[in-house]
Amino acid sequence: MRQIRMSLVMLVVGLAAAVLVPASARPQSTSNELTGAVGPGFTISLRDANGNLVSHLARGAYHITVKNLSDPATGVVHNFHLTGPGGVDLATTADPGTTTFDVTLVDGTYRYQCDFHPLQMHKTFTVGIGAPPPIVTKLTGRVAGNSITLKKGTAIVKSLRRGQYSIVVNDASTKDNFHLKGPGVSKKTSVPKRGKATWTLTLRAGKYTYFSDAHHKLKRAFSVR
Repeated sequence: MRQIRMSLVMLVVGLAAAVLVPASARPQSTSNELTGAVGPGFTISLRDANGNLVSHLARGAYHITVKNLSDPATGVVHNFHLTGPGGVDLATTADPGTTTFDVTLVDGTYRYQCDFHPLQMHKTFTVGIGAPPPIVTKLTGRVAGNSITLKKGTAIVKSLRRGQYSIVVNDASTKDNFHLKGPGVSKKTSVPKRGKATWTLTLRAGKYTYFSDAHHKLKRAFSVR
């Protein structure tokens, strides 16, 4: 009985200690993890834990992992340099590899750039001063003859990130139309009429298809992640 009582006492003490562990000693959320990248080529980015390009953050402490993907063998080198309010001035070297920073961000606008190509490779984001307007990406759709396409720039869309999109559709056919269908979306032009339409849509994760209601073989698909 004495041994059982001692075991019970130790269990109660252990539970109390677990409750009293300070917040600073508990595992932290990964929501404050950011990933920066510079290179290959002349690209630079900072993304959140969901892989989205950072445009606005809440103020607070962040852990930033920066990957320098430049290749000195090509004669082109880069670095990642973050500056902004609160005395933030953090930079990697020009050597390829991974660097980590722990930083506290306060209200204001921050800039990150490559010091070797500051005019060509730079971006900004805001912290704590109200939500910025959503980034709306432009896509162009077209149906004409025996062709139906949806492009981002000059490339056929095969995969997109979740978010808001402005889709300008040029329906140049009187025999077909342009019908976009997927999670939460079903938008189409008219079969017998030519014309243009502009849709501002929020695309969610899943599979989307665009096709002609008159000829279902005229069809393409893409994914949103």
